[in-house]
Amino acid sequence: MMVRSTPTPLWFAAALFPMVVSQIVRLQQSDPAAWIVWDYAGRLGALAVLCAIPAARKIAFRFEPLRMARWEVTIWIVGIVLADHYWSGWIRRTINGWLPATVLGAYPETQGWLHVVDIFFGLGLVALSEEIVFRRCARHLLQSYLDDGYALVLATSFLFGAYHWWTGFGNIGAAVVTGGLLMMLYRRSGALWPAVLGHYLADIVNFAF
Repeated sequence: MMVRSTPTPLWFAAALFPMVVSQIVRLQQSDPAAWIVWDYAGRLGALAVLCAIPAARKIAFRFEPLRMARWEVTIWIVGIVLADHYWSGWIRRTINGWLPATVLGAYPETQGWLHVVDIFFGLGLVALSEEIVFRRCARHLLQSYLDDGYALVLATSFLFGAYHWWTGFGNIGAAVVTGGLLMMLYRRSGALWPAVLGHYLADIVNFAF
């Protein structure tokens, strides 16, 4: 099979593979630096796969013009950050409190320069890689089956939630909610960068404070 003719499900799975492998390996790490190295490796590996396959690169890194006013983008982003912190945060705490056995691992507590690097670079990489994979690429994958309506929003949100399998049922539910809001912003804005920025700021609020 020629690389240029690689079907969407195949290249999507290929991009997802290093991200999931890094999750599994991270669960065995007790050192924060090692945990972060594996996290970055999985995300950079996914982006490298998307860049290496022409059919994937055309979708993952395409230019999309913004179709909404910047003041509206601001309102959406502020709303998503607040919804993620309070609504999704309540879901996360409540369900994980009821079902603690579903939590298989935790994000490391970083200190000093490692904390600064992870907050500014690491969370940026998280937002960029996950929005490209779970919003732009997943949308492209599922559009031919579900059109581009709310069924697609739900499907991509549950896929995003499933990616958080190791963080407990509460965080899976929270990811579904936030993922749905980010996909709705992406569909409405026409461009991915507002969703990336919203994702990044939501993570900053959750992890930096």
